[in-house]
Amino acid sequence: MLFVKNNDDVVYVNHYSGLLEVEGKGVLGPAETDVWPVSDANWGSEFNTLSVQEGITGLAEGYLDAFPNIGCLILGRTVESVALTPAVQKRLRKYKVLIRGEYDSYAETFAKELGLKFLQSDIHLADDDDEVHHEHDIITLRFHPDGSADIHYDCYTPGSSAGSFGGGEIVREIPRDFYVGCDVESFAANFPEKLREQLMANEMLGRFLEAANRRHEAKKRHAEKTDGSPEEIRLELRDEEWPLESIDHDREIVRAIVTDDDGWFYFVRAERDDHFGKATLIETSGGG
Repeated sequence: MLFVKNNDDVVYVNHYSGLLEVEGKGVLGPAETDVWPVSDANWGSEFNTLSVQEGITGLAEGYLDAFPNIGCLILGRTVESVALTPAVQKRLRKYKVLIRGEYDSYAETFAKELGLKFLQSDIHLADDDDEVHHEHDIITLRFHPDGSADIHYDCYTPGSSAGSFGGGEIVREIPRDFYVGCDVESFAANFPEKLREQLMANEMLGRFLEAANRRHEAKKRHAEKTDGSPEEIRLELRDEEWPLESIDHDREIVRAIVTDDDGWFYFVRAERDDHFGKATLIETSGGG
């Protein structure tokens, strides 16, 4: 663990796999990156994933500068603001840093504002203790950038000598649309009865299933409304500034307004200064 020199409420947990978790409360600023015991002032550069745990409400400008190599930023549900220096904002976009969090949280809003990919955070489902085999399993519902999901079992068993342990991991793949029509109770039915109480009390799992089903139904209604086909738009345009004098040929013009899977539009900012005047334009991307 790493401790903040001037803030006893904040600690860092190094998982020695590139993952760094920060626990605490309130807003974190540059002062919360002054930690001990470390031998290198650039200690934050060794991590590729920063996980901001629940209890922390924001990241002040300058905080993320201490972690220049992160490729994934996980924001807990209590985070309500993230302030960035221009350099960090540019870096996040340049390297397409993955933002993770819960659906409908600030993390998702933050990702969309920066045009970055968002992915639902993994969900710790339950802990399973097998007293007969002296085994402890940490069970996690994991989500992957390619849209797949699985159930991960991280197994621990005590070793033959004090302080040693063994174990392994098991991964059970599940359908991509496992959540469709599924609530916590029906999800819990896929696990041993002894885990039912933990699963039924899992609030994060409940929030995910509710949000995922709500989004699925919205996409379904949209597909039914459009019948899966692009909607045809017919326009008749009149140029009041440059009157029509003649037509020497016909030209078919097609304009596509494209959205992503979440219904977000993408625009291009263009600036011009020519004989038609000086202007700054916001246009939809694509050709004409």
